[in-house]
Amino acid sequence: MLGETQLPVPVQIGRKRRWNKDAAAAAASDEEASDVSPKEEQAPMDIAASPTRDKEEEEEEMGVPACEMGEHPPTEIGSSSIASDVEEEEVTEEPEIPMWDSDDDGGVMRMTKAELQELHIACVKGFTELDPRKNLWVHTRFCSFNIGGFDLDRESKFGLGPPLYDNLTPKLERCMVSFAVNVISVKVTESDRGYPISVYGTVVARDTIDYRCVYLFRRAREDPQIINSKDDMLKLIGPRRGLVQLDNIYFELNLRVKGDAGDEDFSKGVVVLHVGPYDPEPITRVLSSWLSRVELVLATVESPVAASLEVKVLKGAAPFSGKICAGTSENPRTQMIVYDSRDTKSGSSVVLTRNLVAVPDPDDDEDEIGAYVRFLDDGDDVDDEDAGTLVKLAYPAEEQVCCHSAWELQVKVSWTAILCKPMAKHVLTRGTSMPKDYTCPRYAPRF
Repeated sequence: MLGETQLPVPVQIGRKRRWNKDAAAAAASDEEASDVSPKEEQAPMDIAASPTRDKEEEEEEMGVPACEMGEHPPTEIGSSSIASDVEEEEVTEEPEIPMWDSDDDGGVMRMTKAELQELHIACVKGFTELDPRKNLWVHTRFCSFNIGGFDLDRESKFGLGPPLYDNLTPKLERCMVSFAVNVISVKVTESDRGYPISVYGTVVARDTIDYRCVYLFRRAREDPQIINSKDDMLKLIGPRRGLVQLDNIYFELNLRVKGDAGDEDFSKGVVVLHVGPYDPEPITRVLSSWLSRVELVLATVESPVAASLEVKVLKGAAPFSGKICAGTSENPRTQMIVYDSRDTKSGSSVVLTRNLVAVPDPDDDEDEIGAYVRFLDDGDDVDDEDAGTLVKLAYPAEEQVCCHSAWELQVKVSWTAILCKPMAKHVLTRGTSMPKDYTCPRYAPRF
């Protein structure tokens, strides 16, 4: 894996998608007629794309206009046609694909390999710490490639993909990923300081897109979360985009506990979700460190698309009182809590603490792409499959109205593709510039 035994893997392409075959055939025919670049045929997904290349070059290679990271691409996809009484051909614009955010590293790219290795060693020493819980020296931050000059606190700018349509083209398909990950929950299952405790700090995810911070939990000292028992979950705020599983995904925890006698490091380290055979069941990863044992429950999604949810109260007293869960099936184990009225006060528009869920696109054309939303009363058990009101939104539906207890609720969903872009050149440079002594980072072991 990256920084361990191999370089980053290329985008997996060619997976089965639902598109209008006639439109796709017409688009392919138009491509062949206008294709003047053999390079596109040989390497449509050049993984070593350089961050210094200009947009015109990227447009030529990808066959689509470049747009800035995080921008929303056009919302309509047409199909080219030739009118019987008009000689001029109508040209259809392809949906824009978010381009790689080639931000920093201009100076780093000019360093020699030896200079970059020395800088990496110095950076890693800064967060190699003795974990008192296990009496081991561990790396408390991500360092699976050369991090010399890499801003570990910078937030990822990669945004949502383009809207999902029935006539997705093969060109767009080549940028769609095969696996994504949903974060079901994060719990403090053991505390050396007992309960209740006031916890603050961050939990971030890093994936192959850019290895930058995708925040899952982020609280300042002035706004800690009270954890009353081992069953309490951290109130997550993300991810705000799909977590792409092409290589390992890294979850970096830096939590502190607030106390009258002074604050203490509570949980520090990195948890790795390794790429492996697809498993439809939720996966548990554990970080036992400093004063705690933290448990992450994750779910891999095959052939994923993103469902972004909104909920609005149509009838009944606002705010909505209860919990809202979202997931990939009726099974509560695949569902995550996205709203809890005990923590969130809202009016007619229910403010979800996180609104994105990756859902699978089945291979069978008869199966539906669907997101499941469940409404629960305050006293309902989230693990009880029969509790609450379950709503399924099946693509291409964009909204559904349901009744739960005293409320009439409207659920809206936006369907978008989950994309990845070939890695920028500096990412590959970092992957091949690891000093031998650091090729296998010593992350905190799982217990």
